[in-house]
Amino acid sequence: MANAGASVGIPEAVRASLRRLGSDGIDWAGALDALAGGVRRRLVLLVPCGLGTGIGVYFALPSEPPLVAGLAALVLSGLLTLLLRRRPRALCFAALLLAVAVGFLAAELRTRAVAAPLLDRERRGLVTGTVETVDLLPQGVRVVLGDLTLEGLAPEATPAAVRLRLLGAEQVPAAGDRIRVRATLAPVDGPAYPGGFDFRRQLFFQGIGGTGFAMGAVERLNDGDAAPSSLARLQDGIAARVRAQVAGDAGAIAVAFLTGERAGISDQANQAMRDSGLAHLLSISGIHISLVAILLLGGIRLGLALIEPVALRRPIKKWAAGIALLGIVGYTILVGASVPTVRSCVMTGVVLLAVMADRVAISMRLVALAATAVLLVVPEALPGPSFQMSFAAVIALIAAYEALRPHLAGWRAEAGPARRILFYLGGIVLTTLVATVATTPFAIFHFQRFAPLAVAANLMAIPLTSLWIMPCVLLAYPAMLLGLDGWVLPLLGWGIEAMLWVANTVSSWPLAAFAVPAIPAWGLVAGAVGGLWLCLAGGRLRLLGLLALPLVLVAALTAPSPQILVDGTGRLAAVRVPEGGLAFSTRRSERFIREIWLRVEAAAEDEPWPQQGMAAGGRLACDPRGCLYRFGDATVAFTRSGEGFDDDCAAADLVITSLVAPRWCRPRFGVRDRFDLRRSGSIAVDLSGPEPEIATVAEAVGDRPWAPAPFRTAAPE
Repeated sequence: MANAGASVGIPEAVRASLRRLGSDGIDWAGALDALAGGVRRRLVLLVPCGLGTGIGVYFALPSEPPLVAGLAALVLSGLLTLLLRRRPRALCFAALLLAVAVGFLAAELRTRAVAAPLLDRERRGLVTGTVETVDLLPQGVRVVLGDLTLEGLAPEATPAAVRLRLLGAEQVPAAGDRIRVRATLAPVDGPAYPGGFDFRRQLFFQGIGGTGFAMGAVERLNDGDAAPSSLARLQDGIAARVRAQVAGDAGAIAVAFLTGERAGISDQANQAMRDSGLAHLLSISGIHISLVAILLLGGIRLGLALIEPVALRRPIKKWAAGIALLGIVGYTILVGASVPTVRSCVMTGVVLLAVMADRVAISMRLVALAATAVLLVVPEALPGPSFQMSFAAVIALIAAYEALRPHLAGWRAEAGPARRILFYLGGIVLTTLVATVATTPFAIFHFQRFAPLAVAANLMAIPLTSLWIMPCVLLAYPAMLLGLDGWVLPLLGWGIEAMLWVANTVSSWPLAAFAVPAIPAWGLVAGAVGGLWLCLAGGRLRLLGLLALPLVLVAALTAPSPQILVDGTGRLAAVRVPEGGLAFSTRRSERFIREIWLRVEAAAEDEPWPQQGMAAGGRLACDPRGCLYRFGDATVAFTRSGEGFDDDCAAADLVITSLVAPRWCRPRFGVRDRFDLRRSGSIAVDLSGPEPEIATVAEAVGDRPWAPAPFRTAAPE
């Protein structure tokens, strides 16, 4: 036992304690020794876990750390690794600490690399910029402008880029155009509720420091003669050719398959795809990249095999793999290189390289390689649903098929044509089930949606995608180049219409999808750690990962359910009714925030607040000056007019208003007025305890570069 302890560098006092515990029947030192050995054998797989831990710690901090913190962590963990280089099993733990430090520092450096000024308040005036991207929406056009000049704003305070919506544009600008337009710009909105998805952080890492809409006609300042080889112009040209021949959502989805741009897909189509469990087909990821590789590898190899001298004398399999590798890299670039696409490209590319080198690729190591590459290059992808769901699905699928591989090989060897078809359909069912289980915690956390009938939809849609849609996508590129797309694009549209029919049909079935309340972040972390343990650990120890399941259930069942939600302007508020739904102060504005609140609370929308009378099952009493909401022993006033403060400040425990509250207003639990809400962002009030618990967006986000400091101007320009 002492030798085992010495092998991992455990001090003598600790080894003595472990021996005493071992004498009682618990071999703690042996267990620790076995754990160290397991970590050492799986170190390559655990490195991205360490990177992710460091990145997660960075994004979870309440304030921006100094760069010296990341550098110090890197130096200290590096020195520890050097000191333990002759203790192999202790070295593996030091290497994991080093990976954590590298992840933390990578996130710090990435934030500083993309940092640019953010708008601090609403502005109106002339905006001059170069069009970087153009998105055709179901209504209107959205552009991203770079190289900006904003009227009335100094260059050092000007964002790197802004996103503008052009309504009724007579002529859609093209990427590379220099344009000028009168517009209203505003700071990017933060999360819609405390702990919600941070759109502001997402756009910060894209270099976008403001959003808004045009108030007049777009004026072109050049002839739009940008380099024809630019990626954005090529994507725009492909999209225009597709829309000219395929209308509606089928055309918008065809554009998504060919260029990666999904902005033109209608809300109805997106909802049907989500509710049927087919939303993954709209995001270019593993299935699309692998199909491109398979179609290119098989098609080119078959073509070369028909040329007898080449087939007999040349390594046509390697040639085909090389061309397929170039094909998937080109397709990845063309569709925008999102996180799932890059992950799939890296993994499939390594497999093709293994084919060219007559080597066998190790699948789980491929996932680790892809995750490491993504986390080091774009660490901001970690908190997003795209990274989490795509890697969760792939890791779970590889682990499941590795466990079943001995049985699958025997079944496939003995299968005839009919059984091979059943084997293919069974593979779709198994893949869908495994991927659904792996991604469900993330889907609930980010989207509060669960689609239990996804298996039925995928059984119909995946063969359709594999045998019809993706072959048409590959044929469309050379067909457009040669001017022969008149028959390929309509054929592609028919396949997509069939896929939409599947989505609409399945989503209309009872219980096709239902809303579930969001789970807290700690529940998601517990589920992720348990899932990784289940997939990466060896032997029976992997079953310990199942202990995360009750933790996720506890998190879901104990998630806080606030009685009051208020947005950052105070214009929109919601209160909970006895049946569990939400009653809103208005239906005329803030539709986007209202939908997010309903989704995150898995609640139905109740009748709006009246100008006069009772609402919310008797909890809410309103008159023209404001409303009083009573829950338990607490009374909250929503003051609408200045005259309402006289009564509300005396009768209520908490006052919430979009007005400026008078200084003398001092209810028991305080006031949240216009300036308070502007500083805090949206708030959630839980009245179930002895005192109200008020969670704010500002506290959840913290003092970070993507969250500009609050301001106190009386009115925006």
